[in-house]
Amino acid sequence: MKNVLVIDGGGRGNAIAHAFSESEKVDQVYVAPGNAGVYEYGGETVPLEEETKEDKIQEIIEKAEKLEIDLVIPGPEGWISAGIINEFRKNTDIPIMGPTKEAAFLETSKCDAKDYLNSIGVPVPKYENFENPEEAKEWARNFYEENPDKNLVPKADGIAAGKGAFVCDSLEESLSAIEKISGEEFNEEYDRAGERIEVEERLDGVETSFFAITDGETIKPFGTAKDYKRRYADPDHSFIDRYFDGINPNTGGLGAYSPEEEGDELTEKIMEQIARPTVKNLDEDYQGILHFVLMIMEEDGEKQPYVLEINVRDGDPEAQARLPRLESDIYDVYSSVVQQELEEESLQWSSDYYVAVCVFSGRPWEDGKPVEGYAGYPGEYYSKQPIFLRGQENERVGEEGIGEHIDGMVYHNGTDLHQGYMRSRGGRVLTFVNNDEDKEKALEKTYSDIQGEDGGVYFSYMDYREDIAQ
Repeated sequence: MKNVLVIDGGGRGNAIAHAFSESEKVDQVYVAPGNAGVYEYGGETVPLEEETKEDKIQEIIEKAEKLEIDLVIPGPEGWISAGIINEFRKNTDIPIMGPTKEAAFLETSKCDAKDYLNSIGVPVPKYENFENPEEAKEWARNFYEENPDKNLVPKADGIAAGKGAFVCDSLEESLSAIEKISGEEFNEEYDRAGERIEVEERLDGVETSFFAITDGETIKPFGTAKDYKRRYADPDHSFIDRYFDGINPNTGGLGAYSPEEEGDELTEKIMEQIARPTVKNLDEDYQGILHFVLMIMEEDGEKQPYVLEINVRDGDPEAQARLPRLESDIYDVYSSVVQQELEEESLQWSSDYYVAVCVFSGRPWEDGKPVEGYAGYPGEYYSKQPIFLRGQENERVGEEGIGEHIDGMVYHNGTDLHQGYMRSRGGRVLTFVNNDEDKEKALEKTYSDIQGEDGGVYFSYMDYREDIAQ
């Protein structure tokens, strides 16, 4: 039996750990640093004590050796871009699945990734890269003058926790987005992510998340999902102007469902035009998952996918909706990647729909009035709120977790245990997931787990989008 270490602190890490806990090959799943949700599936957390990313990587290697780990899976892009794959390969024999720091440019630099894709003929929107924000603004003005019926999407070049892209509806919004991306406040918060700016034409079609998995030679489809990034379902919500400079803000993702029909339908075209060329033309072998964010357009009566961006790891919340569908043993699949034997592995999926809805820290109220200055996630929010069982007055959730009180699955994005009880810790807090052969029924089950009279949970200022998968 095998021991697996997942490096993640959020909902994606919960979903990966849950999938490994279902494997007949796995004895124990460890998650570093993990959160209170790890215990829902019999996992164990591995606290990290070092301060810097580099020191934490060495700490993880030492702890992986002590725990006799057989396979390591890094979740967030930050670990990959910090070189954790390189360091494991250099300092230990423990297998780790993921791309090297050098290959991570596909996610860590929007500008370089678009240039690469464009150079090898992968379809991308019209775009330009800028180091000078004033030049970006001038290009935007010219674009709108020449294309009055089109719009733009300014993006920070670097990693910005899913909040570096601004889908704009006018020249004024585009100029405001460029100003925000290049501003000192944004760059202090997101490690200079906006010192370069990519500005691309906004495409209006069907957005889908398409996943592929590769061992460097063989590349296979790895499922589809539809993600909901925007904070507000209503594009005219008053808070958009009041707190977010008139642009409906992106978040880390507030819900998803899998499979996404159009992505599934176009699988072979996406593999032929996008996934295979992306892997085959890299200067070095790429091992791991590729997450393509695509816009599917209608052109001359046919559907054509364009790449909006690439992630070099699994999605969040797409993993929560997609990985429970995987019927193949995930240990066999991921092991075949590091052993370069993916060609021999068969990937089987449930035909059911899985719907994931995230609850997050919303706008706080006190004495019956909203607290000024707090818009709720992804703006300012209150955290460290006790989590209670709905319908059971004043009964707080303890170490036993939430799973036994709901019908479906729950993954923890941001929770911890304080004095034996669970509380929120961060913007996104919990993601609830249910499945059914009918998508609408899966959706109903998920919302019932959140707000139903016979189950569910709540915490002060809890909020969620009510239109996921509709």
